[in-house]
Amino acid sequence: MPRTIDIDAIFGPDGRLSKRMSGYEPRPQQTAMAESVAGAFTKGERVVVEAATGTGKTVAYLVPAILSGRRTIVSTATKTLQDQIHTKDLPMLAEVLPKRFTAVLLKGRTNYLCWWQYENFRTDPRFRRAEDRHWWPAIQKWAAATETGDRAEIRELPDDWGSWADLSIGGDGCLGRECEFYDRCFVVRARQQAADADVIVVNHHLYFADLSLRTNQKAELLPSYEAVVFDEAHNLEEVAASWFGVAVSSWRIADLLGDILRFLEREQALTAAVTMTVADTRDRAKAFWGTVKRAAKDEPRVEYGDLADGPLGEEIETAHRALEIKLGLLGQAIEGLNDAGEIGTRLVERVEAIQVELNLLVHREAPDLVYMVEVRGRGVFLQAFPIDVSPILRDLLYATCKTQVFTSATLTTDGHFGFFKKRMGLPKETAELKLEPVFDYMKQALLYVPDDLPPPSAQDFVEQLVPTLERLVNITDGRALLLFTSYRNMNRAFELLAPKLEVTTLRQGDRSRNALLEDFREDTSSVLFATASFWEGVDVQGESLSLVCIDKLPFASPWDPLVKARLKHIEDAGGHPFVHYQVPTAAITLKQGFGRLIRHRDDVGIIAILDQRIVKKSYGKRFLNSLPRARRTRDLDVVARWWAAKTGTGDATSPDDSE
Repeated sequence: MPRTIDIDAIFGPDGRLSKRMSGYEPRPQQTAMAESVAGAFTKGERVVVEAATGTGKTVAYLVPAILSGRRTIVSTATKTLQDQIHTKDLPMLAEVLPKRFTAVLLKGRTNYLCWWQYENFRTDPRFRRAEDRHWWPAIQKWAAATETGDRAEIRELPDDWGSWADLSIGGDGCLGRECEFYDRCFVVRARQQAADADVIVVNHHLYFADLSLRTNQKAELLPSYEAVVFDEAHNLEEVAASWFGVAVSSWRIADLLGDILRFLEREQALTAAVTMTVADTRDRAKAFWGTVKRAAKDEPRVEYGDLADGPLGEEIETAHRALEIKLGLLGQAIEGLNDAGEIGTRLVERVEAIQVELNLLVHREAPDLVYMVEVRGRGVFLQAFPIDVSPILRDLLYATCKTQVFTSATLTTDGHFGFFKKRMGLPKETAELKLEPVFDYMKQALLYVPDDLPPPSAQDFVEQLVPTLERLVNITDGRALLLFTSYRNMNRAFELLAPKLEVTTLRQGDRSRNALLEDFREDTSSVLFATASFWEGVDVQGESLSLVCIDKLPFASPWDPLVKARLKHIEDAGGHPFVHYQVPTAAITLKQGFGRLIRHRDDVGIIAILDQRIVKKSYGKRFLNSLPRARRTRDLDVVARWWAAKTGTGDATSPDDSE
């Protein structure tokens, strides 16, 4: 019998949150969301909820989940939100709610220290880069004291610390119960805790890794559950596509070959024959990936079919056959070892998996996948992604449990959920709730949309943008986040604008993301130039952020292989790709960028969208209608007066000055 959940007893004016939390103010939007989610838990239904920044949506879904008594998976897109839920929201609710509950944070295997890897590395440390040695004393000290084995506890450890790969282990290399450290294993301990927990906090990648594993190998990473909440749900399509595709990279093969030598040497099972075969395989792999990279002409992402049918196609096929032969010989050589034991078995399985997947990729065996080559630095990736994940989700995701909640600040386009529901394969009858913004954007924000700048297609677009950017930054005395749709535009703008500014300038890529955000918050007059990952998940409140500038509407490149395949799929089905895919996906991304500005009821600021298409093209209205309603102007003088008034240094802008 479903439990009745009394939302007013928690969120009402005389509820537990008001009585036990100083400064808590009941918000109609938060209460409405909690009631909607409670209904989904009580009835065993699905619901999609758009809740803007400031709603308090995390607590709004956690309370019904906990009080329902159903074991719930909470899946998020970012580590920041994961940590907030686990370290802030859940401990607070443990003190407020009348029901006792347990909650755990569960991460992917490679986030945890592997004792087997650590002990072997400790006896003979071989760092992947010379600078990695600097962190070794801190890691040893942490390893002696940690109770979780989660690398996130070493806060100063860089995200790209290369030697961590030698201290953790993936599922394909884990020995399981055969490992001598099984009883001390941090991964095993975390999963045991999760098996008994009421709330399990994961990220989207781990959730879909589990769903993929359940489907393909009848195994699982997560315990059984009765409900799932997807926060930051606008990211689900891309994550799902990555886990139901196939990928083999130059790094994956290099790691396998390195593990073969290291693991067998530890077991004293390494022979000269295996060592020689590894060397031969490495040479063949280098030749194969080198040919693929030459064919791609160092483009970041290209369709593999274009390479296979191009002038180097035959050379790629020849290089692949040579690599396949060597991988086969390598597997046979390891199988022939008498002393390799369980480690040898796992290594052979990894060799065979790469053979199978590489064959599928090179020969493009599945027609419902799009095949592409991606070049990231020195790494080359051959990948295949499903063009449309909605059939996969209908067959797999929606069969896992009846209660499913999808929420984000950006799920609607044109005021409704149609686009999101169609891309996710959700039934039309799925319940919906679109909440009004909590913040008063008409008072707190000014939207500047000039109509006198060149179109983004202009060759000198960035150069023409810089004077406007300079004046905007000077109006707010820095305190600006400048968002660009490409690294090229970002770097060019930085080169031209940074020398002209008298405030601190920061640029994505010069330091780690967390370090940049920390500096940006602390230096309240700084300017941060950023792209891609900074369009969402950035929460800077108060005087450190008063201006967000967006260079142009964030349309996905129609030449990206996955986007191109999706557009063709829509066209083949009788749809209009631009109207039905490109505009709504760009509108959601634009809303994410817009959402960086106002993060608190006391925040005020300017949002500038420097793309004339938003006011000159017919589809521009769809973008404007997707954004929170704010006062809008095309006049920089109005922007200056509005800001002076908001900061107490001038007269308020009259209504006639803005639209």
